[in-house]
Amino acid sequence: MNEPLCLIDTDIFSYILKRMEPAYYHSREYLRQHRRFIISCLTCYECSRGYKAVEATKRLQVFKKYLMLTDVLYLDQPILDKAAEIYRVLKPKGIFPGEFDVLIGATALIHKMGVVTNNEDHYEGMKRHFH
Repeated sequence: MNEPLCLIDTDIFSYILKRMEPAYYHSREYLRQHRRFIISCLTCYECSRGYKAVEATKRLQVFKKYLMLTDVLYLDQPILDKAAEIYRVLKPKGIFPGEFDVLIGATALIHKMGVVTNNEDHYEGMKRHFH
């Protein structure tokens, strides 16, 4: 199966780090094909923040180990412009999943990737209005 490159959302990356199925199984298949994960710098921040907040040192070590297999995409002007456009279009329609999801969604759009997430409803408005 030839899977496209995808941006991995925080929830799924967290499942992979915890080796939770089926995310962990799919992640192994994805790595066999692409050799790298791709996450937003926001996912990197959310994971690091969460593990440090509860002093989960072992989980933080696992996270840092996985970062060696991961490309982190950083926010740049095109992503920020796209996020502002998403906000402009969706906010008046009453659709706004939250700042991080909008920025992660904008990152995926700019890099022409889908988002792998368990929070499909967070990205549904972006999916419907932007390609």
